[in-house]
Amino acid sequence: MDNISEQLIAKARTGADTAKAVAIIVVMALVAAASVFFVFQQGLTLLLALAIGAVILGVWLLKGINVEYEYTVTNNELDIDKIVGKRKRTRLITVDLKQTEDFYTYPSKDGDYDTTVYATSGLETDARCLVVKHKDYGRVNVIFNPNSSMREAITKEFPNALRVKVDKYVK
Repeated sequence: MDNISEQLIAKARTGADTAKAVAIIVVMALVAAASVFFVFQQGLTLLLALAIGAVILGVWLLKGINVEYEYTVTNNELDIDKIVGKRKRTRLITVDLKQTEDFYTYPSKDGDYDTTVYATSGLETDARCLVVKHKDYGRVNVIFNPNSSMREAITKEFPNALRVKVDKYVK
């Protein structure tokens, strides 16, 4: 039987995200207002295109602040994608769950990793760490926020020794 599970999680908005949004809005408003002012004062209608372009660019940049992560388990593979502004999807990593070394609650352990992948909502209360051997990136620590059904789908694909170990505290 195939093991398929998906989860979409939105990154929580931080103070830095809010500051970026405010800065974008202020710059967009200033450029648009200055352009319209010069259109009326000097009759430079070409600047009207600049005002419209500033508004379009500002809206496009504001949408880019929103980030989501999608976790997909297909049989023994976990794919993690980053979705920016609901318009651009980037594959962060694909891991073979049969190569998993450890799975634990974040941040209960420190370790030596070659690569760390952050795909969290920004809330550490329900974050998990998945330590896995990857053919290209070495020993990878994936920090993410799987819900209970996603954790169950992931642990089904672990090596048996690890599955027995983590079943006690994963659910």
